[in-house]
Amino acid sequence: MEDRLYRLFGSRVRALREEKNVTQDELAKRVDLSRTSITNIERGRQRVLLHQMVGIAQALDADPTELIPKPESKPALRDDVARVVATLKAETERSS
Repeated sequence: MEDRLYRLFGSRVRALREEKNVTQDELAKRVDLSRTSITNIERGRQRVLLHQMVGIAQALDADPTELIPKPESKPALRDDVARVVATLKAETERSS
């Protein structure tokens, strides 16, 4: 999960950077990191400190929350499981 979080964060950095037409080199200079670090961040291979995340967001004229991946939604119950759950709830309510 942790690695996935950094990959998602990195993909959001890259998407925002490309949306703003900023090169990796330009972003690196703005946040005082190397271009290689930006590449590694975008690929999820480099951990990012909080002040770096804020700096990246500011350098891209964005809110830091735009870079934070959204929590994954829970998968919906299969139809057959949902029917069993509904039946059990109904039986429980009747016996109460």
